[in-house]
Amino acid sequence: MYFSVNHLIKRYLRLFAHLIWPEHCPVCGRLAVSHCSGCLESSAPSLYAFCLDCGGIYGVVCCNDSIPCYAASLHEGYARTFILKLKYHNARSLGVPMGSLMGRRLSNPGADIIVPVPLHKASSRGYNQSEKLSEGISEEWRIPVIGNALKWNIINGTQTGKNRHGRSAMRLDAMSAEACIAGRRVFLVDDVYTTGATLRSARYAAERAGGVVVGAAVWSRRISSLENQDAWGDAGNG
Repeated sequence: MYFSVNHLIKRYLRLFAHLIWPEHCPVCGRLAVSHCSGCLESSAPSLYAFCLDCGGIYGVVCCNDSIPCYAASLHEGYARTFILKLKYHNARSLGVPMGSLMGRRLSNPGADIIVPVPLHKASSRGYNQSEKLSEGISEEWRIPVIGNALKWNIINGTQTGKNRHGRSAMRLDAMSAEACIAGRRVFLVDDVYTTGATLRSARYAAERAGGVVVGAAVWSRRISSLENQDAWGDAGNG
């Protein structure tokens, strides 16, 4: 009952926010909404699960103890438009609908909690876009989000503008996790997957704290030139 009431309160708060801060769909331009359902749905056709560690299609022998990661789309087209709007244009109300779509496309892999990747210490953003995505997934799966379970140990700064080497050079112990994770099955959420360094650090921190990471999800993922492009050519239709 508590979760249902809390769910309704959040919906009314988002409706109130729409009235106070007029918005528009970043794809078709429709006014007074953060997005159009059709535009959002069409922007994220989903990909096959991929390996959190190496980025290859999940299930192919590539590494030991790999974890499946899911992306709503490749980081291009309208999917890229939506995530950039959420991150850099103060369109925080986009996060929950985007996350809700992710939750509908995926099944809960047996997680007890959803844990978003935290904002970098150097970030000036007033909200965590990964936490907003997590809230949307939570509404679909009916499991709680613990938004402060992970924290950065280093001032890593934003990944934007770094080359591939700079992104992948992140220390594995760059994050630490709170004790509340211990003994719980954890589902990690981030906004974009590029090299996987951030999610690998998050997984390492969660497991050091006694959690069991059962999966992860991102809104979009980039495919590097080091990967087999042909293997992902029609992945958006899967």
